[in-house]
Amino acid sequence: MKALVLHGIRDLRVEEVRKPRPGPGQVLVRVRAVGLCGSDVHYYTHGRIGEQVVREPMIVGHEGAGEVAALGPGVEGLTVGRRVAIEPAISCGRCEYCVTGRPNLCPTVRFCSTPPNDGLMCEFAVIERHQCVPIPDALSWDEAAMLEPLQVGVHAGNLAGVRPGDTAAVVGAGCIGLACMEVARAAGAGRIIVTDKLDYRLKLARKLGATDTINVDKKDPAGEVSRLTGGRMADVVFECTNRAAGAPQAWGLAGIGGRVMMAGIPEEDEVSFDSHTPRRKELLVQYVRRSRHAARQAIDLVASKRVNVAGWVTHRVPLAGAKKAFDMVADYADGVLKAVILP
Repeated sequence: MKALVLHGIRDLRVEEVRKPRPGPGQVLVRVRAVGLCGSDVHYYTHGRIGEQVVREPMIVGHEGAGEVAALGPGVEGLTVGRRVAIEPAISCGRCEYCVTGRPNLCPTVRFCSTPPNDGLMCEFAVIERHQCVPIPDALSWDEAAMLEPLQVGVHAGNLAGVRPGDTAAVVGAGCIGLACMEVARAAGAGRIIVTDKLDYRLKLARKLGATDTINVDKKDPAGEVSRLTGGRMADVVFECTNRAAGAPQAWGLAGIGGRVMMAGIPEEDEVSFDSHTPRRKELLVQYVRRSRHAARQAIDLVASKRVNVAGWVTHRVPLAGAKKAFDMVADYADGVLKAVILP
């Protein structure tokens, strides 16, 4: 079968690899769509995220969906042909975090497309039974692939406790930013302000439900949010950029006693900011680690049309064009927001 294999920085190849076979408790999935995530691009352009380093060839991609192609011994509750979204994480199930309902914090979690674990940008993938999340037939493959990033927004929204009438600010209008924005809207946020440097992304944010947008290269974001809110600022802020500058901007947009959700993964290992701003405001700052127990919420939001994840997808390419898609996303070219790879 064909697979997209990362060998090193900007060294991405479509290769012929052995088709896997499911073992006990495992499922063979014919992969139909995989979203190209910012973390995939981190590995492509830098070869690492923090201490997670690409040291050997690795199949990339973790935002996947497909149909069951074969069942390993002992698998129950699924049939060949069933359409599923793929949960990319395998936690141990035994540590204190797993048994207390926080498997995303499992210290030994294995995650698709995180070194040294292979990902999903391939024709077939073997996964554990619990990684298969059945989806309604009405969902498209694009929508099914977007369930994984949407779950990050759902988890961030759950942690933030968005309340009806809240003013929410979203720093960064990429896929995760839009996920947080749409989840906040679905939770009843009254005003949603989105900031970014790219006008085409801000235009899409307005189309999908933002009440106000700010290009931070053209206007002072804190000044604009103050003007829009009569000086109250935002009740909750979602920081969703891949830059260290996102954190101090988030502090500035939050109101006194506000909540700041740190969902972005900055390229830099260290983030510097004025510590007095969050201290004086007594901000509650919460880092967001992927998602937990959010699949059903995400599916319900999409199936009920309260969230439009299909609107995030701007490009759809086969494996053969995947390297160009990676370069396009890395360089913010061709108006890309979310590219979907079609194995």
